[in-house]
Amino acid sequence: MPDRSCPKLLRALLPLLAATGCDGCPSSKPYTPYTLGSAAPSGSPPPLSGVAPGAPDAGPDADAGAPDAAAPRFAAVPSVPAPEGGKRWPLDGGAVAAAPTGRTFETGLLLDLDGDGARDLVAWARAPDGLRGELLLAPAARPQAPRTLAALPGDLAAQGCTPRVGLSQIGPATLALDFAPQCPDQQRAAGAGATRWIAVIRLPGPAAGAGAAPELALELRLRTPPPDEALSAALEVADRDADGRDDLVVSVGLSGALRPFPAPAGAAAAGLGVPLVFLDRPAGLSRDAAQPGEALRALAASLLRDARGKSTAPAVAASAQRLRRLHAALCADAAGGGGAVAGRDATRAGEALVWTGAGPVRCGEPGLAAAIDHAEAVAASTRGAPIAAVAALDRAGAEPRTKDEGKLLAKLAPPATASAVYRTAAAPQPTRPGAFGPLAFEPSGALLVRTAQGVVRVDPAASTEAATDIPPWPAAVHAGPAELVAVERRCDAPTLLALFRSSPDAVGEMEVPLPLLRGQGPRARPGAAPPERCAGTERLPFAPLAASEGGFDIALGAALVSIDLRAAAPTASALSFPLTTPAPQGAARSPDGATLAVPAAGGLLVATAGGAARLWLGGDLAQATACAPANGGARVACVVGAAAVIFEAK
Repeated sequence: MPDRSCPKLLRALLPLLAATGCDGCPSSKPYTPYTLGSAAPSGSPPPLSGVAPGAPDAGPDADAGAPDAAAPRFAAVPSVPAPEGGKRWPLDGGAVAAAPTGRTFETGLLLDLDGDGARDLVAWARAPDGLRGELLLAPAARPQAPRTLAALPGDLAAQGCTPRVGLSQIGPATLALDFAPQCPDQQRAAGAGATRWIAVIRLPGPAAGAGAAPELALELRLRTPPPDEALSAALEVADRDADGRDDLVVSVGLSGALRPFPAPAGAAAAGLGVPLVFLDRPAGLSRDAAQPGEALRALAASLLRDARGKSTAPAVAASAQRLRRLHAALCADAAGGGGAVAGRDATRAGEALVWTGAGPVRCGEPGLAAAIDHAEAVAASTRGAPIAAVAALDRAGAEPRTKDEGKLLAKLAPPATASAVYRTAAAPQPTRPGAFGPLAFEPSGALLVRTAQGVVRVDPAASTEAATDIPPWPAAVHAGPAELVAVERRCDAPTLLALFRSSPDAVGEMEVPLPLLRGQGPRARPGAAPPERCAGTERLPFAPLAASEGGFDIALGAALVSIDLRAAAPTASALSFPLTTPAPQGAARSPDGATLAVPAAGGLLVATAGGAARLWLGGDLAQATACAPANGGARVACVVGAAAVIFEAK
């Protein structure tokens, strides 16, 4: 009989506040989940179940009207500490199991696994350092011949970390061992966090026959996420397909937020999660390919619904970032290359954090990233932020847009055909990307061109160019003694990074995480699609918008970012348009600061405060760099080849 509580559970999932999802409507009431968390304190593991042995069967979500409301729940049985200093463990009938040489029993369960009426021992035996060990079975009839059910993989030992081990029977025929190294914060910050290891043991059923032994059914590895994020897993046993076997649901959750994204508040602080489903088959556990894809799509659909509401749209951007992070942490085929980096780099980047014994998880949701971007763009449009909306739509690079995305982009920034109205004889001074450009309009509409010899004033109406005594403005982007050097996309960092020098004579560069995930922001080659795998370090084009003693304002495509250097630890945050800071010469802004012109969405986005944004296309704009708009945005000057070109658009 289908579980009638599924629609209610799905509705709870969709607002992005639930820690698990409805994933196919289980065919019977689930057993109490066994929850694992990456941020749990050191010491003894938490209780394996929220329902203690002997507690009532029905939970708070039981539906009295459902025929299966009285279906029993399994009360998880936690292990107990080893007696006698862990060297010997007394069994039924006077038998004794001795710990192997070089090992000490830490925790264990006594279960009658072979039906002979005497309880057998399943125990974790560890090395003195706690970072090596095995899960052993010592039958009551043959305690002197223990068998290894699962051994901790040798590559998971994390020096400097304290292991936390939990063992529990989580279902009638299922045990779970949780090995969770607890590492110092500085070790996590350095990208050397340990990996949590979960071993699921399947016990022999009545039909297995005499002599059948437990077997390792599933291994899970959960890498430590970057600081300020926490990864959790809840194991839930249920007969989902009514075949009499224990199936397994692993609900993976991610909470917290990367720096500099703001930490979620209220109900959103619990994070969000999706399920991995493993069906018990005669040959072993087989992952249900429908999950977590169905749950991820449901979460993205919920984002889009919230994006269309005036009261819910403001929270969509933060929820979208958390969903992107969960997708990247769980799915090796997530946009941005979840399987692109490995080992230490993967831990820092927060990618492919969840692995099964068969390898990384592939979710098969190639359109999910675009769906999240679209929801964020709709939300920005709903709250009256067209520049932020264009930035969200522009994250797919050269990927073709859907019809809905094309309509939304045309509504936010209607296309305009640009044409050149003047080409200068004066040659603009070559400038590196990310510096203040060599072009700046004056309030009168004349164009100033910084050349190698000085500043030239161009009057396009009179077709004249004349040298001036105006001092050339600096190309370097300075905030007091600090200089903004570059913006980088790196394989070992989950966000884009701004690099700056604290003073001209400083040795090395300082990093500031930006509120853009590694897959966001422009490509080094404009219009290029994101690569399937991360490839080293990439320096990204950006346009400086302002610089003051307090920091920098920059544009990465249409994404506007403010970098604040006033605190001891510099921070960055998303910037709203229009900007309130003065516009320096050479910035991608008009003299009055109210208009900006930045490359985005395959063209030049020209937006004026209080007016409509337009996407200029055509002409020589595809080869244009260092663009600067005039007041009102009717004209834009860009460097094209060895000349400055003034454009107008219709």
